[in-house]
Amino acid sequence: MKTATRQDLVNLGFSRYYAQKIFKECKELLVARGYSFYRNSKIKRIPVSVLEEVLNISWEE
Repeated sequence: MKTATRQDLVNLGFSRYYAQKIFKECKELLVARGYSFYRNSKIKRIPVSVLEEVLNISWEE
């Protein structure tokens, strides 16, 4: 499973503020789907598939 960090979003061109907002929204979506361990603030990586869904983009390296 590919994962991404906030810094990866910044590298895509988002500001730090929007990267944090997007990251938070993705974590809330994961918690709503039953992955309660994403409530932990120490988790700094999220699956790329969730980012693709929230941003409606295709993540290609």
